[in-house]
Amino acid sequence: EELARVYGYNNLPVTRIRADLALPSRPESQLSVRGVRRHLGARDYREAITYSFIEPALQNRFDPEQAPVALSNPISTDMAVMRTGLVPGLLSAVLHNINRQQSRVRMYETGLRFLPSSRALEQVPTLAMILTGEREPIGWSSPVRGSDFFDLKGDVESLLALTGRAAEFEFTAAALPGLHPGQTAHIIRDGEVVGFIGAIHPSVGTEMGFDVPVYTCQLDLAAVLDSGVPDFQE
Repeated sequence: EELARVYGYNNLPVTRIRADLALPSRPESQLSVRGVRRHLGARDYREAITYSFIEPALQNRFDPEQAPVALSNPISTDMAVMRTGLVPGLLSAVLHNINRQQSRVRMYETGLRFLPSSRALEQVPTLAMILTGEREPIGWSSPVRGSDFFDLKGDVESLLALTGRAAEFEFTAAALPGLHPGQTAHIIRDGEVVGFIGAIHPSVGTEMGFDVPVYTCQLDLAAVLDSGVPDFQE
């Protein structure tokens, strides 16, 4: 700056900034992540962005069969492995809010989960949702009722309906680590498991410090964004 002042600003060459602006392609057969976020926001969910590193013990509660990638130089012992799912991070975020007198929490997150494979680390775009507390905001106009499994299931079904192919999805009973065996289901599309939904197991909730039921789900983002193209029929 000093050199330019002594040399003279008027002596410096002027170059006009040039950039080619091209409209990106937007295939009709794909929903946008922005549209998914807008829909969940309208359903009273708030977006969370959690760390990709989580505590090994927390990881093991929900995915004991998958050996996560361990960091060679972790920030702390609570952030020592790469997550293989988004639910543990969201659970910690919910507990953080509950401990600060927020009894009604509804969150979602879009991010990557990291799955070790024989060739390389697989990074899978994923969507997760979680809720706990009252079904509606506390007020004089609505009765106080706690959220349940079907509240979350209804929100998930409304999201899947955006694809125009809601009939291709089905919910089948399942048993998964960390979730209540009587309130857990796989989400299946065309015979392939694309996610799960369920209640956090009471023992896991108590161990983490929850005293209220918590419900969560996780979906492969590709399955949510893959939509049908509208067609005309007489």
